[in-house]
Amino acid sequence: FQFGVTACGTTFMEEPGVIIYENRMTSSYQVGVGPRGSITRDSHFDFLFQCRYIGTDVETVIVEILPLQNLPLPVSAMGPINVVMRLANGRCLTKGCNELDVAYTSFYTEADYPVTKVLRDPVYVEVQLLKKTDPMLVLTLD
Repeated sequence: FQFGVTACGTTFMEEPGVIIYENRMTSSYQVGVGPRGSITRDSHFDFLFQCRYIGTDVETVIVEILPLQNLPLPVSAMGPINVVMRLANGRCLTKGCNELDVAYTSFYTEADYPVTKVLRDPVYVEVQLLKKTDPMLVLTLD
């Protein structure tokens, strides 16, 4: 963003020997409605900043990031989503093999289930979205 120090919304304050200009930038959610529902890709922020001038020199720029309040609720809609999940077995079949290097090279088959694992042993999971019609749709696992 670029705007002049006296642009719309800028407040002017004076302290002894200091001129202060303050403004705020805000971004809110934009909800897009498509044939398969609603989605938002925007983030929300509220950015308060000050420019302090002493004489003709810029002294400091002060930034205060305010906590977000009254966030809009997420948009959700009913619709089909096809997800497939596979468990990788991470089997090392050669001497000196590193399990992490081969983790996703082989997967358990239906005949291997139920799979038994020891607590704290890694479980390698591959998850994919199938038949997605929106190229912007992403799967985020946390």
